[in-house]
Amino acid sequence: MYNTVNFCDYYGFEYMKLRKQLTIPIIKIETDYTTQGAAQLKTRTEAFFENLKAPLTAPPARKHFSTVHPRRLEQYTAGIDSGSTSTNVVILDSKQNIVSFSVLPTGVHVADSAEKALEDALKKAGLSKNQISRTVSTGYGRANIAFRKKDVTEITCHAVGAHFLNPAVRSVIDIGGQDSKIIRLNENGTVLRFVMNDKCAAGTGRFLEMMAQSLGLTLEEMSRCGLQWDEEITISSMCSVFAQSEVVSLIAEDKKLEDIVHGLNLSVASKVIALGGRARMEGEYMITGGVAKNTGVVRAIEEKLSSPVLVPDEPEICGALGAALIAAT
Repeated sequence: MYNTVNFCDYYGFEYMKLRKQLTIPIIKIETDYTTQGAAQLKTRTEAFFENLKAPLTAPPARKHFSTVHPRRLEQYTAGIDSGSTSTNVVILDSKQNIVSFSVLPTGVHVADSAEKALEDALKKAGLSKNQISRTVSTGYGRANIAFRKKDVTEITCHAVGAHFLNPAVRSVIDIGGQDSKIIRLNENGTVLRFVMNDKCAAGTGRFLEMMAQSLGLTLEEMSRCGLQWDEEITISSMCSVFAQSEVVSLIAEDKKLEDIVHGLNLSVASKVIALGGRARMEGEYMITGGVAKNTGVVRAIEEKLSSPVLVPDEPEICGALGAALIAAT
C-alpha cells in the first residue's frame, strides 16, 4: 500500500513507476491528515484486499431485469446497497433469477432505510423475511446493517453485478449520488484496478441535482433537455459551487436552456473520462448508478469515448444485484 499526500503529482509519478517495477499488487492511498475520509479509505483498502482473495465468479449472464414468481418453499438471497442517496435491494431465487427489487431514498438512519427497502422488496415478491437465507450488504452504510451475513465493498459488488449482466464488459462507470467510480474488469469479471472520485461532488448525481435546481428543472426534464442543442457551451469550473455560478451567468446572458444543459452534460462526461484515464478504461463499457438514467449524460460520455455505453434496464440496482449474487455463493 502506497500512502501519499492528497493531490501531490510527484508521488503520482513515483507510484506509476513502482507499478511497472513491482510484481505484487499495489494500491495508492491518498490522505489529507484528517479523519473525515475514513469511510472512503476503508472502501478502497477493503476492495483491494477483496480482490487479492479468490475471485468471485458470477453465474451466467442475464440480459434483462425480468422477475419470476417466487416459490414458497425455496430459499432466497438478498443484496442491500446502502448508498448516500438511495438504498437498493435485490432478492434472488436459488437459480439467480431476480424475484424483486426496491429503490428507496436513504433517510437519516441507514439501518432503518435498509429495513424499509428490504420490506418493500419482500412485499413485492410476496415473501417473508425468514425465507431469506443470506443477506450481503454493500455501499457506504454496509457495516451499519445489523442483519447482514457479511458486507462487501461496492467496488466488488458492481463488478460482479456488471459481469453477470454482460460478461463482455471491461469497464464499469458507476456514477452515484455523491461519488463516481471507474472499475476495470478482466474476462472473468475480476477487478483489475479501480479509481474513485469521492472528495468532490463534481461529476456526480448531487452536481446534476444542484444544476437542475438552478435551472428550475426536474432531474427527468434535465435528462431530456440537452439532447437538442445548437451552441456548444463549456462549463470550465471543476468545482460544483463555481460551476453553479457559471450557470447563473449563462442564464443572465440569455443562453438557451438546451445549450446550458448540454454544457453541463459534457462537464460531467469530461470528469468521468479524466477519472477513467487513471484506470486505463477500455471497452465494452457499462454505466451504472442513478445518473445512468440521464440520457444526456450517457450520450455525452459516449461522445467523449467515441464508443457506445451499455445501460442496464435498472442501473441503480447493479451493486445490490452483485451483493445478492455474492450472498448466493
